[in-house]
Amino acid sequence: MTRDSRSKATIVLKLLEEGDIMLCLDARHEGVAMPREHAQNPSLRLILNLNFPSPIDVTDEGVSVNLSFGGKRFDCYVPMDALWAVFNPESMQGMMWPESMPPEVQAEFAAQPNDTAAGLRSKRPGRRVASSGDRSETAKEETEEKSEAQPDTRKRGHLRVVK
Repeated sequence: MTRDSRSKATIVLKLLEEGDIMLCLDARHEGVAMPREHAQNPSLRLILNLNFPSPIDVTDEGVSVNLSFGGKRFDCYVPMDALWAVFNPESMQGMMWPESMPPEVQAEFAAQPNDTAAGLRSKRPGRRVASSGDRSETAKEETEEKSEAQPDTRKRGHLRVVK
């Protein structure tokens, strides 16, 4: 157990007490347990919340939780060494550990503006986010982003209910 892993666990627990958190991890890291379709993702994001029906176990060694991926349950394990960021997706408050980031992710962040929150947000669309309730936060956010970016230009339909 390193000082870094202990501080990661402390931060994960503190953010969990406040609500939703997003774990950013390298799923290729040794010891990570994820479904096969996500096992090669260097920037996998998982949303967790203490209100999930399955317990979340956070220790200095890692995070254990049973999540739903496409309606199928999976016992996930994330060693703290594989975790490179954790934040609240609403407030964007959290912590990044660049020394734990895979080189591909570091290169992506280096190519983006210095706004870390914008960098994390821009990487999320199009990626499936697993959660205990199997909701797609990405789809919800993409809809919200589109509605903020473009006013609704749809006109009222020509059909009506006749009784």
